[in-house]
Amino acid sequence: MHNPASGANLRAPSAMSRVFIDHPEVPYCEVKDPRSVAQALGELAAQDVNTLAISGGDGTVRAVLDVLLSRGQFQRLPLLAVLRAGTTNMIAGDVGLRGRPDAALACLIDRAARGSDGLDIVQRHIMRIDRGAGQDPIYGMFFGAAMIFQGVEYCKSRIHSVGLRGEIGPGITLLRFALAMARGERAIVAPVPVRVSIDGALPTADDCDIMLVTTLERLFLGLRPFWGEEDTPLHFSSVRARPRCWLRALPGLLRGRRNRFMTPANGYVSHNVRRLQLELDSRFIVDGEFFSPVPGSPLGITDGGALGFLRLR
Repeated sequence: MHNPASGANLRAPSAMSRVFIDHPEVPYCEVKDPRSVAQALGELAAQDVNTLAISGGDGTVRAVLDVLLSRGQFQRLPLLAVLRAGTTNMIAGDVGLRGRPDAALACLIDRAARGSDGLDIVQRHIMRIDRGAGQDPIYGMFFGAAMIFQGVEYCKSRIHSVGLRGEIGPGITLLRFALAMARGERAIVAPVPVRVSIDGALPTADDCDIMLVTTLERLFLGLRPFWGEEDTPLHFSSVRARPRCWLRALPGLLRGRRNRFMTPANGYVSHNVRRLQLELDSRFIVDGEFFSPVPGSPLGITDGGALGFLRLR
Protein backbone atom coordinates (compact mmCIF):
# COMPACT_ATOMS: atom_id res chain seq x y z
CA MET A 1 0.00 0.00 0.00
CA HIS A 2 1.74 3.12 -1.29
CA ASN A 3 1.01 6.78 -0.49
CA PRO A 4 2.93 8.80 -3.11
CA ALA A 5 2.27 12.07 -1.21
CA SER A 6 4.02 11.02 2.01
CA GLY A 7 7.31 12.70 2.88
CA ALA A 8 10.02 10.33 1.62
CA ASN A 9 7.92 9.11 -1.31
CA LEU A 10 7.31 12.68 -2.41
CA ARG A 11 11.04 13.40 -2.42
CA ALA A 12 11.92 10.27 -4.43
CA PRO A 13 8.84 9.42 -6.51
CA SER A 14 10.52 6.93 -8.84
CA ALA A 15 12.30 4.78 -6.23
CA MET A 16 9.29 2.72 -5.15
CA SER A 17 8.00 2.47 -8.71
CA ARG A 18 11.07 0.45 -9.70
CA VAL A 19 10.34 -2.09 -6.95
CA PHE A 20 6.73 -2.46 -8.10
CA ILE A 21 7.87 -2.96 -11.71
CA ASP A 22 10.44 -5.57 -10.64
CA HIS A 23 7.83 -7.51 -8.64
CA PRO A 24 4.54 -7.59 -10.56
CA GLU A 25 3.48 -10.63 -8.50
CA VAL A 26 3.04 -8.41 -5.42
CA PRO A 27 -0.43 -6.79 -5.16
CA TYR A 28 -0.06 -3.01 -5.21
CA CYS A 29 -2.52 -0.27 -4.20
CA GLU A 30 -1.98 3.47 -4.29
CA VAL A 31 -3.72 5.48 -1.55
CA LYS A 32 -4.09 9.15 -0.76
CA ASP A 33 -6.81 9.50 1.90
CA PRO A 34 -8.86 7.40 4.38
CA ARG A 35 -11.47 6.52 1.76
CA SER A 36 -8.87 5.11 -0.65
CA VAL A 37 -7.22 3.25 2.24
CA ALA A 38 -10.52 1.54 3.08
CA GLN A 39 -11.12 0.64 -0.57
CA ALA A 40 -7.58 -0.73 -1.00
CA LEU A 41 -7.82 -2.84 2.14
CA GLY A 42 -11.11 -4.30 0.92
CA GLU A 43 -9.44 -5.34 -2.33
CA LEU A 44 -6.46 -6.85 -0.51
CA ALA A 45 -8.69 -8.70 1.95
CA ALA A 46 -10.53 -10.27 -1.00
CA GLN A 47 -7.14 -11.59 -2.19
CA ASP A 48 -6.51 -13.12 1.26
CA VAL A 49 -3.35 -11.07 1.76
CA ASN A 50 -1.54 -12.08 4.95
CA THR A 51 1.24 -9.47 4.97
CA LEU A 52 0.72 -5.77 4.30
CA ALA A 53 3.60 -3.40 3.58
CA ILE A 54 2.73 0.26 4.22
CA SER A 55 4.72 2.83 2.26
CA GLY A 56 3.58 6.02 3.95
CA GLY A 57 3.93 8.17 7.03
CA ASP A 58 2.41 7.90 10.49
CA GLY A 59 -0.91 9.27 9.24
CA THR A 60 -1.14 6.57 6.57
CA VAL A 61 -0.39 3.88 9.15
CA ARG A 62 -3.08 5.32 11.44
CA ALA A 63 -5.63 5.24 8.61
CA VAL A 64 -4.77 1.57 8.00
CA LEU A 65 -5.19 0.77 11.71
CA ASP A 66 -8.60 2.46 11.71
CA VAL A 67 -9.87 0.20 8.94
CA LEU A 68 -8.20 -3.02 10.10
CA LEU A 69 -9.57 -2.78 13.63
CA SER A 70 -13.02 -1.36 12.97
CA ARG A 71 -14.35 -2.92 9.74
CA GLY A 72 -13.52 -6.60 10.01
CA GLN A 73 -12.59 -6.98 6.34
CA PHE A 74 -9.90 -9.58 7.04
CA GLN A 75 -10.77 -12.99 8.46
CA ARG A 76 -7.31 -12.94 10.03
CA LEU A 77 -5.49 -9.65 10.53
CA PRO A 78 -2.36 -9.40 8.34
CA LEU A 79 1.17 -8.82 9.56
CA LEU A 80 2.25 -5.22 8.99
CA ALA A 81 5.58 -4.08 7.51
CA VAL A 82 5.93 -0.32 7.99
CA LEU A 83 8.38 1.47 5.69
CA ARG A 84 10.10 4.74 6.61
CA ALA A 85 8.33 6.61 3.83
CA GLY A 86 6.88 9.53 5.77
CA THR A 87 8.26 12.74 7.24
CA THR A 88 8.85 11.87 10.91
CA ASN A 89 8.31 8.07 10.79
CA MET A 90 7.87 7.64 14.53
CA ILE A 91 5.88 4.41 14.19
CA ALA A 92 8.36 2.98 11.68
CA GLY A 93 11.21 3.94 14.00
CA ASP A 94 9.83 1.60 16.63
CA VAL A 95 8.21 -1.27 14.73
CA GLY A 96 9.15 -0.71 11.08
CA LEU A 97 11.81 -1.75 8.57
CA ARG A 98 15.17 0.00 8.63
CA GLY A 99 16.64 1.80 5.64
CA ARG A 100 15.28 3.50 2.55
CA PRO A 101 11.70 2.43 1.82
CA ASP A 102 12.46 1.02 -1.64
CA ALA A 103 15.46 -0.99 -0.42
CA ALA A 104 13.57 -2.23 2.65
CA LEU A 105 10.60 -3.35 0.55
CA ALA A 106 12.84 -5.18 -1.94
CA CYS A 107 14.59 -6.92 0.96
CA LEU A 108 11.25 -7.88 2.52
CA ILE A 109 10.02 -9.41 -0.75
CA ASP A 110 13.27 -11.32 -1.20
CA ARG A 111 13.26 -12.74 2.32
CA ALA A 112 9.56 -13.63 2.19
CA ALA A 113 10.20 -15.53 -1.05
CA ARG A 114 12.88 -17.54 0.78
CA GLY A 115 10.58 -18.57 3.62
CA SER A 116 10.74 -15.51 5.90
CA ASP A 117 14.34 -16.20 6.97
CA GLY A 118 15.80 -13.02 8.46
CA LEU A 119 12.41 -11.61 9.53
CA ASP A 120 11.18 -11.10 13.08
CA ILE A 121 7.67 -10.39 14.34
CA VAL A 122 7.13 -7.92 17.17
CA GLN A 123 3.75 -7.43 18.82
CA ARG A 124 2.42 -3.98 19.69
CA HIS A 125 -0.91 -2.99 21.17
CA ILE A 126 -3.03 -0.35 19.44
CA MET A 127 -4.91 2.38 21.28
CA ARG A 128 -8.62 2.87 20.77
CA ILE A 129 -9.80 6.44 21.38
CA ASP A 130 -13.54 7.05 21.79
CA ARG A 131 -14.79 10.62 21.53
CA GLY A 132 -18.46 10.07 22.37
CA ALA A 133 -21.74 8.91 20.89
CA GLY A 134 -22.00 9.15 17.11
CA GLN A 135 -18.24 9.41 16.59
CA ASP A 136 -16.16 6.66 15.01
CA PRO A 137 -13.33 5.44 17.25
CA ILE A 138 -9.79 6.50 16.41
CA TYR A 139 -7.07 3.84 16.42
CA GLY A 140 -3.43 4.74 16.74
CA MET A 141 -0.16 4.33 18.61
CA PHE A 142 0.59 7.81 19.95
CA PHE A 143 -1.72 10.38 21.57
CA GLY A 144 -0.50 13.80 22.64
CA ALA A 145 -2.07 16.92 24.13
CA ALA A 146 -0.94 20.27 25.56
CA MET A 147 2.75 20.85 24.65
CA ILE A 148 2.77 17.73 22.47
CA PHE A 149 0.00 19.13 20.26
CA GLN A 150 1.53 22.60 20.29
CA GLY A 151 4.94 21.18 19.38
CA VAL A 152 3.63 19.16 16.42
CA GLU A 153 1.77 22.22 15.17
CA TYR A 154 4.96 24.29 15.51
CA CYS A 155 7.07 21.61 13.80
CA LYS A 156 4.75 21.31 10.81
CA SER A 157 4.42 25.06 10.29
CA ARG A 158 7.91 26.30 11.23
CA ILE A 159 10.35 23.40 10.83
CA HIS A 160 9.05 21.17 8.04
CA SER A 161 8.29 24.26 5.96
CA VAL A 162 12.02 25.01 5.65
CA GLY A 163 12.84 21.48 4.54
CA LEU A 164 14.03 19.85 7.77
CA ARG A 165 12.67 16.29 7.73
CA GLY A 166 13.06 13.04 9.60
CA GLU A 167 13.79 13.06 13.33
CA ILE A 168 15.77 16.32 13.23
CA GLY A 169 12.60 18.43 12.99
CA PRO A 170 10.97 17.04 16.15
CA GLY A 171 14.38 17.20 17.84
CA ILE A 172 14.72 20.94 17.18
CA THR A 173 11.13 21.47 18.29
CA LEU A 174 11.77 19.58 21.54
CA LEU A 175 14.75 21.79 22.34
CA ARG A 176 12.75 24.96 21.64
CA PHE A 177 9.82 23.90 23.81
CA ALA A 178 12.00 22.56 26.65
CA LEU A 179 13.71 25.95 26.78
CA ALA A 180 10.33 27.70 26.70
CA MET A 181 9.19 25.66 29.70
CA ALA A 182 12.37 26.54 31.59
CA ARG A 183 11.81 30.23 30.84
CA GLY A 184 8.08 30.13 31.54
CA GLU A 185 7.22 31.33 28.01
CA ARG A 186 3.48 30.77 28.06
CA ALA A 187 3.11 32.14 24.53
CA ILE A 188 5.00 29.01 23.41
CA VAL A 189 3.86 26.41 25.96
CA ALA A 190 0.29 27.10 27.06
CA PRO A 191 -1.01 24.88 29.91
CA VAL A 192 -4.19 22.91 29.26
CA PRO A 193 -6.79 22.09 31.96
CA VAL A 194 -7.38 18.32 32.07
CA ARG A 195 -9.37 15.92 34.28
CA VAL A 196 -7.88 12.43 34.28
CA SER A 197 -9.29 9.13 35.52
CA ILE A 198 -6.88 6.16 35.49
CA ASP A 199 -8.36 2.66 35.38
CA GLY A 200 -11.68 3.78 36.83
CA ALA A 201 -10.27 5.76 39.76
CA LEU A 202 -11.77 9.07 40.82
CA PRO A 203 -10.69 11.80 38.38
CA THR A 204 -8.06 14.37 39.27
CA ALA A 205 -7.94 17.85 37.74
CA ASP A 206 -4.85 19.89 36.94
CA ASP A 207 -3.34 22.21 34.37
CA CYS A 208 -0.90 20.20 32.24
CA ASP A 209 2.08 21.25 30.18
CA ILE A 210 2.61 17.75 28.74
CA MET A 211 0.33 14.74 28.29
CA LEU A 212 0.96 11.65 26.19
CA VAL A 213 -0.29 8.10 25.83
CA THR A 214 1.46 5.56 23.61
CA THR A 215 1.89 1.87 22.91
CA LEU A 216 5.25 2.44 21.22
CA GLU A 217 8.42 1.48 23.06
CA ARG A 218 10.55 4.11 21.31
CA LEU A 219 9.70 7.61 20.12
CA PHE A 220 11.74 9.84 17.82
CA LEU A 221 15.49 10.03 18.61
CA GLY A 222 15.05 6.96 20.82
CA LEU A 223 13.17 8.89 23.51
CA ARG A 224 11.17 6.94 26.12
CA PRO A 225 9.32 9.55 28.21
CA PHE A 226 7.44 7.00 30.32
CA TRP A 227 8.56 5.12 33.41
CA GLY A 228 5.51 3.29 34.74
CA GLU A 229 6.12 -0.17 36.21
CA GLU A 230 2.66 -1.74 35.80
CA ASP A 231 2.27 -4.70 33.43
CA THR A 232 -0.34 -3.05 31.19
CA PRO A 233 -0.18 -1.93 27.55
CA LEU A 234 -0.73 1.86 27.54
CA HIS A 235 2.17 4.14 28.55
CA PHE A 236 0.72 7.31 30.11
CA SER A 237 2.81 10.32 31.20
CA SER A 238 1.91 13.84 32.23
CA VAL A 239 3.74 16.92 33.47
CA ARG A 240 1.67 19.54 35.25
CA ALA A 241 1.99 23.23 34.47
CA ARG A 242 5.07 24.88 35.97
CA PRO A 243 6.70 21.67 37.22
CA ARG A 244 9.47 21.93 39.78
CA CYS A 245 13.10 21.15 38.87
CA TRP A 246 12.27 20.98 35.15
CA LEU A 247 15.81 21.04 33.78
CA ARG A 248 17.04 18.56 36.41
CA ALA A 249 14.16 16.18 35.73
CA LEU A 250 14.35 16.48 31.94
CA PRO A 251 17.23 14.01 31.22
CA GLY A 252 15.54 11.23 33.20
CA LEU A 253 12.14 12.03 31.73
CA LEU A 254 13.40 11.75 28.15
CA ARG A 255 15.13 8.42 28.84
CA GLY A 256 12.31 6.99 30.95
CA ARG A 257 14.63 6.58 33.92
CA ARG A 258 13.17 7.99 37.09
CA ASN A 259 15.46 10.30 39.03
CA ARG A 260 14.87 11.97 42.39
CA PHE A 261 13.31 15.04 40.80
CA MET A 262 10.64 13.11 38.84
CA THR A 263 8.00 12.85 41.57
CA PRO A 264 4.24 13.50 41.56
CA ALA A 265 4.85 16.23 44.15
CA ASN A 266 7.07 18.01 41.62
CA GLY A 267 4.51 17.49 38.85
CA TYR A 268 5.69 14.32 37.06
CA VAL A 269 3.40 11.30 36.69
CA SER A 270 3.79 8.13 34.62
CA HIS A 271 1.88 4.85 34.73
CA ASN A 272 1.19 1.91 32.49
CA VAL A 273 -2.60 1.67 32.36
CA ARG A 274 -5.50 -0.23 30.83
CA ARG A 275 -8.00 2.59 30.54
CA LEU A 276 -7.94 6.38 30.66
CA GLN A 277 -10.74 8.90 30.68
CA LEU A 278 -9.71 12.43 29.78
CA GLU A 279 -11.81 15.58 29.95
CA LEU A 280 -10.23 18.40 27.97
CA ASP A 281 -11.40 21.17 25.68
CA SER A 282 -8.23 21.55 23.62
CA ARG A 283 -7.21 19.77 20.44
CA PHE A 284 -4.95 16.73 20.46
CA ILE A 285 -2.93 14.61 18.05
CA VAL A 286 -2.99 10.93 17.18
CA ASP A 287 0.04 9.79 15.17
CA GLY A 288 0.73 13.30 13.93
CA GLU A 289 -2.84 14.15 12.89
CA PHE A 290 -4.99 16.79 14.56
CA PHE A 291 -8.33 16.03 16.22
CA SER A 292 -10.83 17.90 18.39
CA PRO A 293 -12.76 16.55 21.36
CA VAL A 294 -16.57 16.52 21.28
CA PRO A 295 -17.82 19.24 23.68
CA GLY A 296 -19.20 17.67 26.82
CA SER A 297 -17.90 14.17 26.01
CA PRO A 298 -14.75 12.80 27.68
CA LEU A 299 -12.17 10.89 25.70
CA GLY A 300 -11.89 7.21 26.50
CA ILE A 301 -8.53 5.61 25.70
CA THR A 302 -8.34 1.83 25.92
CA ASP A 303 -6.46 -1.13 24.49
CA GLY A 304 -7.79 -1.80 20.98
CA GLY A 305 -5.95 -5.09 20.50
CA ALA A 306 -2.51 -6.19 19.33
CA LEU A 307 -1.02 -6.53 15.85
CA GLY A 308 2.13 -8.19 14.56
CA PHE A 309 4.79 -6.03 12.87
CA LEU A 310 7.58 -7.42 10.69
CA ARG A 311 11.16 -6.26 11.19
CA LEU A 312 14.35 -7.15 9.32
CA ARG A 313 17.14 -8.77 11.31
